[in-house]
Amino acid sequence: MKNKLIYKYLGKVLIGYSFLLLVPIIVSLIYHNSVLPFIIPLLLSLFIGLLLNRLKVKNKTLYARDGFVIVTLSWILISLLGAIPFMISVKASFFDAFFEAVSGFTTTGATIFKDVEVLDKSILFWRSFTHFIGGMGVLAFVMAIIPLSRDDKSMHVLKAEMPGPSVAKLVPSLRKTLFYLYGIYVCLTLVELILLMIGGLNFFDSLLIAMGTAGTGGFSYLNSSLATFSVFNKYVVAIFMFLFGVNFNIYFLLFIMRDIKTVLKSEELRVYILLYVFAVLFVLFNTYQMFNNLGEAFTSSLFHTSSFMTSTGYSIGDINIYPTSSRILMLFLMLVSACAGSTCGGFKVSRLIICFKTIKRDLLKVFHPNSVHIVTFEGKKVEEETIKSTCTFLFLYVFLIIVSMFLISFDGFSFDITLNAVFTTFANVGLSFDISNFAMFSNFSKIVLSIGMLLGRLEIFPLIVTFTNLRK
Repeated sequence: MKNKLIYKYLGKVLIGYSFLLLVPIIVSLIYHNSVLPFIIPLLLSLFIGLLLNRLKVKNKTLYARDGFVIVTLSWILISLLGAIPFMISVKASFFDAFFEAVSGFTTTGATIFKDVEVLDKSILFWRSFTHFIGGMGVLAFVMAIIPLSRDDKSMHVLKAEMPGPSVAKLVPSLRKTLFYLYGIYVCLTLVELILLMIGGLNFFDSLLIAMGTAGTGGFSYLNSSLATFSVFNKYVVAIFMFLFGVNFNIYFLLFIMRDIKTVLKSEELRVYILLYVFAVLFVLFNTYQMFNNLGEAFTSSLFHTSSFMTSTGYSIGDINIYPTSSRILMLFLMLVSACAGSTCGGFKVSRLIICFKTIKRDLLKVFHPNSVHIVTFEGKKVEEETIKSTCTFLFLYVFLIIVSMFLISFDGFSFDITLNAVFTTFANVGLSFDISNFAMFSNFSKIVLSIGMLLGRLEIFPLIVTFTNLRK
């Protein structure tokens, strides 16, 4: 890569990231934990960032492919720096620490820790804070702090990082768009935080769970995840997991523009709700006989459907008791996930709609060759380029999952464990059947699974473009 502008952008990202590391340092001081695990990555991030930011750049043109490269390298760098606290505080190996950091920032929630309850408060906070940062996108978080450029060239960066087929500015200014998005993000998090405290949790515990829910992550401060929570708090988390799976453009239209008609017409939102309701009822009907009463069965069904479908990964009980049909449905939900423009991983409901409409169009062409059928989404025509991109993404999505399963298979685990490990990391869910933590996998597999988490969160194309550019 010869474009110095890319390195300059990376420098700005690292400078912004160093500011974010001040937060866990403050938490460490409050709870009398060592600040060293966070001071070292802060200084490294600031030093490297300042060096890269001093580069003199003549050509300031930023192309779409440059946005992909900036996003990919930024996520890899912050994951490497984010692994340092785990290596210092709990003496984790590099592979374990990197896996945990990637899992945090990609909001996967898969962990290598067998006992999280012995961890320092600062490390528990760091794990959940990585979810909160990664939920809306690390670079989007940084851009909300410091502008990467004086114009809207940074839109290429935002498009490369935000999930879903497309990203658009909600208002003319990119900075203002981020302001609105993060305003909504923070407000929803604060509402959940308050409700959890009303439900009996203390401020610190409520904050960790609220940040994990907001980023649809899944790291908990308890080994049992949320199994010991009150029924009220279980419903609070379940509802907010669902809410964070909604496209944030919907909230902008609802709260800022107050355009309820457009919200009600949202095709993606309707399909998301219908899939969710169907899954809740199916799992309830399929599992109610396994619980003491219908209320307990409904709580489990509602909660775990929210958790799987939004790629959050919290649990309130043993999901391994689920029959095969419910397991298959949950695997489907974790791969499809929620809406584009949400904090969730997965394929996205919008792409699913486009794929099904494309299949319908092509089938109609077989029976009526001379007829003209247009694929529409949200009342607008879907361009052939978008259809082609969606189909390519689907092929790569399935292909990379198969390749990952093949690579992981050399660890010698059963087919079910291998499949679940790849599905849950690639879909950024974390919660998995038959796997309580990922410490049992080899270092090679942890790297493969870490790459899978990055591929799932960044939606494949940024990593492919980056590695293609690195060869040049």
